[in-house]
Amino acid sequence: MIKFPVIVTFANQKGGVGKTTLCVLFAHYLVSKGVRVRIFDCDRQMSVVRRRKADIDRYGGDAVPFPVDSPKARNAEDVFRLVENVFENQDFEITLIDTPGLVINEPNKLILQNSDMIVVPFHYDKMTLSSTSTFIMCLDMLKRDLGNEMRALLYLIPNLHDGRIGTRSELMLWEEARDIFSRYGIVTPRISRVSSMERISTVIPLDQQIRLVTPAFDKLYLDIFGNINPIRMARPPQIEQKSVEKHVITEMIPELTGTEAPSDQYFEPENKTSTDGESE
Repeated sequence: MIKFPVIVTFANQKGGVGKTTLCVLFAHYLVSKGVRVRIFDCDRQMSVVRRRKADIDRYGGDAVPFPVDSPKARNAEDVFRLVENVFENQDFEITLIDTPGLVINEPNKLILQNSDMIVVPFHYDKMTLSSTSTFIMCLDMLKRDLGNEMRALLYLIPNLHDGRIGTRSELMLWEEARDIFSRYGIVTPRISRVSSMERISTVIPLDQQIRLVTPAFDKLYLDIFGNINPIRMARPPQIEQKSVEKHVITEMIPELTGTEAPSDQYFEPENKTSTDGESE
């Protein structure tokens, strides 16, 4: 039985699998169920935070359905403060954490260790399956080392699935991968690749997006609450557009360059000293 407050962490060392998008959409899904939820954006790219700022410019601050924060998580002390914040603040039943696309380092290890659920989105392609398999093995090794100290349930979400793509041998590989992944965690229903999934808002959930993710998210919700009924009535937001939407640069990078946004490997190592003399 999962005890509240609940920490749900979205993680994968492979970038471009839809980790941030699903984190935001799961927050919208939970709000629709009447759950008090917030997002901790622990990715140094701060995609959720940047998206929220753009959404507030467009819709105003009164329309936000859930809070977004960007606590530091660069060392063990930062993570301890983050976890204390979760358990000391009883205003939220669920805290969602969006992690950087990294292999498991010490701060990430502590986040995973203190999570109740770890959600790993992946694609059915050879490169992503290989990288995701490595990440799952790292999680399994971590769980073996920590024993009862790591209680997180593992959920794997096949995301951005395109049924039109794949040779016969590739389809067989994908089914085999699904079977193997299910030995380590729960593989949810697939989420299809459609154009509406390429853009997210931290204020407005698109109906088509919610329909696509609901089968996968129902499984997570069921394992938290024991049923898929709302826990309280959710009030629909009264939203009025304030300004023309401006694209966030981190969203434009894939469209402009054909590559993924820069990952944490481009950042300086931890414990560097900033120009103002403070340790980061």
